[in-house]
Amino acid sequence: MNYLTLKTLPPSAFKRGVGIPLPLFHELLEVLKAGELTKKKSGRPSPLSLEDQLLLTLGYWREYRTLFHLGLSYQVHES
Repeated sequence: MNYLTLKTLPPSAFKRGVGIPLPLFHELLEVLKAGELTKKKSGRPSPLSLEDQLLLTLGYWREYRTLFHLGLSYQVHES
């Protein structure tokens, strides 16, 4: 489940899949983007977009999935 596939869903299906309404998702995304701009040192760039990072976090909180399972879903290492 990545953002590119989820953004084509109608708002009710998006909320059912992610757990929060689409406007709230965009609001959280704006806060993340503002936080990224205030970083002094960026470090290694993430292989995931900010949208996918937010979805990964929401999936962890909502489903209590282990990092191993989330890593398999997003094709990243569990750490």
